[in-house]
Amino acid sequence: MTQHRLIQTYKKYLILPGAFILLGSTCCNSVNAVEFGSIKYHNTFIDYSNINKASTEKLADFYFNKALNTKDKNEKSELLQKASGEYFVLTKLEPENLHPLVQLARVYDYENKNSYSKAYFFRALKIDKKNAATNYYFGDYYFARDEYKKALYFYNTAFENGYKENYDVLLKMAVMYEKLGDLLRANQYYKKAYLVKPENLELPDKIREIESLRYKNTGYYNFRRNKK
Repeated sequence: MTQHRLIQTYKKYLILPGAFILLGSTCCNSVNAVEFGSIKYHNTFIDYSNINKASTEKLADFYFNKALNTKDKNEKSELLQKASGEYFVLTKLEPENLHPLVQLARVYDYENKNSYSKAYFFRALKIDKKNAATNYYFGDYYFARDEYKKALYFYNTAFENGYKENYDVLLKMAVMYEKLGDLLRANQYYKKAYLVKPENLELPDKIREIESLRYKNTGYYNFRRNKK
């Protein structure tokens, strides 16, 4: 049995990421423990360093992207589990590599496993707190949970560190500011988004809609004025 197949054997029993992986009872006699860097299978250790990183990442991304594109809930769940297994192996191969860490955070985000998702996001931020992709997807995490101020913080960090021309960041920042009542900044970011993607014909209508309002009469500006 190849090392790749042996790894596939334990992946389906993956429950909790960390120093040890809990294994299903049906395989406890076969697989005794999974520790840093090796897997014990019938008293044979598998060295992570012998696993092909490129093919593992390619397979992980394939499962993840396919999961995002399917509408079948069961299939999506199965694909996300497969993706998480591959990404977990990558975190063992390269603990400082941000991509598998962020992708695991995103997998747990889609699975609504909030504590695991945030743990991996913070682990990635500990390596590089200004990484644009990490901050962007962490912003998405809070956006999906209607925590707009936190989402805006991470989107803004992504914006300041390489995503100034990223359409999705610009549009989401505009939406965040609009939801928070800061229509002036919302309008600015809608305009920035339109410059990046002028084919979006809905944006001019949104810009005109906001400009037709009296900014100083909004709750945001009344709040700011009353605090002075």
